[in-house]
Amino acid sequence: MEFRCAVAILFTLALVGGSCHGRELIPDEDYWQAVWPNTPIPNTLKELLKPGAEDSEINDVPMKVDDTQYPKTFFFEHELFPGKKMNMKFSKIPFAQPYGVYTWGKKVKNLEKESFTFEDACLRGPGKGEDKFCAKSLATLIGFAVSKLGKNIQPVSSSLLNNQSEYTIEGVQNLGDRAVMCHRLNFQTTVFYCHEIHGTTAYLVPMVAADGTRTQALAVCHHDTTGMNAEVLYEMLKIKPGTETACHYLGNKAVMWIPNLAVNSVYNNGNMAN
Repeated sequence: MEFRCAVAILFTLALVGGSCHGRELIPDEDYWQAVWPNTPIPNTLKELLKPGAEDSEINDVPMKVDDTQYPKTFFFEHELFPGKKMNMKFSKIPFAQPYGVYTWGKKVKNLEKESFTFEDACLRGPGKGEDKFCAKSLATLIGFAVSKLGKNIQPVSSSLLNNQSEYTIEGVQNLGDRAVMCHRLNFQTTVFYCHEIHGTTAYLVPMVAADGTRTQALAVCHHDTTGMNAEVLYEMLKIKPGTETACHYLGNKAVMWIPNLAVNSVYNNGNMAN
């Protein structure tokens, strides 16, 4: 109870942008330590908290992106098995946002000519079966994850390789049906599009790239696709919403929060910790 109250107070302060007794808002490092004492912030998460290029403001057109950060590979759940070869496709759109925004967005845009703005991603209502929140700090990101999953959680991420698109699945670890995904949006100001989507299963997928390098990717399978954008779903899998389970990988500019695993802890095995 004491922990929940402390987190609630910290989360509220972060949300309203205020201060307490004249003090500034708690820095990321201190906030992390308040929630998980004696545990360092994973370096990968630190990288995601860095601001973007100085020539872009939050409400402007998104900055140009590195294609390797935004995979657009969708697949069926039965394709997740050791030995399966995957061709990882990446967005060729110069001002892309993560495909989670496209998939759950209600608007249909010509993505060669216009982009998904902060308003499109964060000020619209959630999709069917989606609980969403745009976090502008580590504090609010953690607060949303804790509000959905409780304190006993851990962050994991994909580590897709630059200039590699061919992968072979080495194994599949089921991470369960409770997860919060937070995608870093492509603006100068740090903004994460966080959402918990009902009826999903998360997987950790160790892979081997074509050059022999071992890495990993996070996959999410949506068993209820009725809230997904019909146009995107048909483009990717040639199916209609609500008919079949649809799966996709998360890119490097995302963090997934999951309940701690009783065995084979992902966090303790070093993922996101180096």
